[in-house]
Amino acid sequence: MNPLLRRVRAAEPAVGPSTGLFLLWPEPGIAELCATLNVDFLVLDMEAGVLSRQDVLRAIQAVTGRDTTVLVRVPSHEPSHIEHALDAGAHGVLVPKVDTREQAERVASYTRFPPEGRRGVNPVRASGYFSDVPGYLARANSEVLCLVQIESAEAVEEVDAIATVPGVDGLFLGIGDLAMSLGQPGVTTGPQLDRARERTLSACRAHGRLAGAFAYGMDAAHAYAAEGFDVLAVGNDVKLIREGVEGLLRELAPTHGDGTAAEVVQ
Repeated sequence: MNPLLRRVRAAEPAVGPSTGLFLLWPEPGIAELCATLNVDFLVLDMEAGVLSRQDVLRAIQAVTGRDTTVLVRVPSHEPSHIEHALDAGAHGVLVPKVDTREQAERVASYTRFPPEGRRGVNPVRASGYFSDVPGYLARANSEVLCLVQIESAEAVEEVDAIATVPGVDGLFLGIGDLAMSLGQPGVTTGPQLDRARERTLSACRAHGRLAGAFAYGMDAAHAYAAEGFDVLAVGNDVKLIREGVEGLLRELAPTHGDGTAAEVVQ
């Protein structure tokens, strides 16, 4: 049982939030590297990243056997995107821009086979390349994860209704898009976002759902953890590479006689 599913099923006591990363680049080695570090989850980002369906398959293959939950952030609510991610062997999906209960009901239905949902039957890799289709169909509905993103002012107002939808396992705040919707582009702090987090947490606690968020920086990550969020994304591959290179350049920058760093011309 993968780490996020263990939290959903309360199979083990939770000690702090589950932490993970978004992956934007189509390089399976990055996913494999992250999984060797025992991150709790990886989100293969088909919405904001440049991953194709083949790239997603390669990344899932690269982390098979590791104790890391693999989610695919699908590019839209289309059932074919959700079904393909699950058929390829992802543990679940992260569905962007879910604003209403009706939208949540539709996307959740695409993650479950009948009679619980409307997922089509074509679990290629997920069934061991058709070696155990009956077994996979029997257990899939109880093992799949469906997290929906709260990314608009409308979604915040509807968050309690969204959290009641059967098949929705968690709500995940998309802080950047939410800030834009609230009229404060690029500003990921403030009273409106405090209220959004509070309402989302309250809805998740009331209805037994995971509460997740993307943290823009470690200060935010620590704050969200203290508030009680279960699932925290603490960056993405591109951002971490940039920050690592910037840190190296600062360390290597020549200094003035007074010990202050000289400006590095690039």
